[in-house]
Amino acid sequence: MTDSNEHDTSRPPGRPARTAPLWRRAAALFYDTLFVIAVVILATFIALLFTGGEPIPPEGPIQWMFRLYLVAWMAAYFVFFWCRFGQTPGMKVWRLLLIRERSGACLGPMLARFGFGLLSLTTLGLLFFMSLGDPQRRSWIDDRQAMRVVQLLPHG
Repeated sequence: MTDSNEHDTSRPPGRPARTAPLWRRAAALFYDTLFVIAVVILATFIALLFTGGEPIPPEGPIQWMFRLYLVAWMAAYFVFFWCRFGQTPGMKVWRLLLIRERSGACLGPMLARFGFGLLSLTTLGLLFFMSLGDPQRRSWIDDRQAMRVVQLLPHG
């Protein structure tokens, strides 16, 4: 059972929706990038509290641990909003909603979605552009995890 503030991402939205166009998804991601920058700044500030204000060494294992630490914060941002509300703040602005067509645990599928997003960024978005060939505009991970991103239409 979900709490009253929590969005059940396994149910369709209670208002009219259509498959989200790729350009809206990209716009939402750009908007979310601004929030992610803020998250990274916060995470760095917290890390500096533990180093006594000393910078992280630019090379070596500490630098790799710090990078993984930052990626974990970024993953937490996306996974929290996807699981809790079905949308990130950027998706909310662009009236996008993530719908899971399978019930069950949210954490694993959303971590996979985040990992796929990172992989897609390393291919300059090629993996997302492949969704243009799908009639429901699903990315590879959306198809494998039975998810879809819809654009919520105005009421009425």
